[in-house]
Amino acid sequence: MYKNIILITNMPTPYRLPLWDELKQISNLKVICIAQIEKNRQWDIESRPYIEFLKSFHFFIASRDMPLHLSLPFNLFYKLMKENPDAVIITGYDAIQYWEALLYTKLFSKKKIMWSGSTLLSARSKNSFINKVKKFFINSFDTYYTYGTKASEYIESFGVNKKNIVTGTNTVETEFYKNNTPNSSKTNGIISFLYVGQLLERKGLKTTIEAFSKLKKDNWVLNIVGTGLEEEKLKKLTKNLNLEKQINFLGYKQKDEIIKYYSEADIFLMPSYLEVWGLVLNEALASGLFCLASKYAGSTFDLIEDEKNGFIIDPLNIDDMIYNINKTLNMSFDKESIKNLFTVSYKKEAHKILQAVEKA
Repeated sequence: MYKNIILITNMPTPYRLPLWDELKQISNLKVICIAQIEKNRQWDIESRPYIEFLKSFHFFIASRDMPLHLSLPFNLFYKLMKENPDAVIITGYDAIQYWEALLYTKLFSKKKIMWSGSTLLSARSKNSFINKVKKFFINSFDTYYTYGTKASEYIESFGVNKKNIVTGTNTVETEFYKNNTPNSSKTNGIISFLYVGQLLERKGLKTTIEAFSKLKKDNWVLNIVGTGLEEEKLKKLTKNLNLEKQINFLGYKQKDEIIKYYSEADIFLMPSYLEVWGLVLNEALASGLFCLASKYAGSTFDLIEDEKNGFIIDPLNIDDMIYNINKTLNMSFDKESIKNLFTVSYKKEAHKILQAVEKA
């Protein structure tokens, strides 16, 4: 086992911290983050003594839904020289700091592990030059930890040997959601749908609202938790379709607040057109919700067992949306059995990450 591991990533997140805590318990881990938070996020983040931040400047390109982080040249490189780790885990290729870290591992013959969640579904660039650069970067690593089968397929598409990949599952604090959401369902005949996430075009809410407007039954409500660039447009669409009494925009909620909405819902919606993973699906399943999950999200293929805990939907096809929503309006739901199907945990994933390090 390698004694000193450094993880390089963009920023801490509420769902990553417990995973890092687990990994810290079984290894000597240090995390270096490029930023403390990005401008499109509103998380409350707890500090950790093993997390360090680069001095950097942060911008957000709203039109491309893309953060940009600039730090002093070779700032990270010199930090790595000072730390002298046995192994370095790098979580992406879309920031200059990740290339600095890769250069360090090559110059000083350090074991290098790539932590990746990108999929063929989420890959945005079709530029052949950019893909050649990606291929060079990806093939520079000794081993890989991916969250999800689709993420492993993406790494393999660049010519990586499957034996060097440890396939994991992206996760949240499963027990928190399982233990804080009741298993009982309402008996008033109204089916409660829930969406949690940013209000962006790629999240598919426009088509979703239009699909609800075409339902023949009205025994439903849709609660939308989150904020974003499309919020006013979506509210205007809801008003124009006369759905204001059934569709509620609830704003952004922190983790402790959001439990209330998972507890009260029957069905969870993840209608994204583009989603690398989609951790809200983990939260919903751990809360016992039947899910309508996009076929364009990485998590769908690993977490949804069709008919048992959800349906796989095509959010770009409004008829498919209407068909699947209509099916759920006639269903009953067993929250306890859905919770029992969901067994992903931080502890399991921490050991898989360490397995990738040891394999290197």
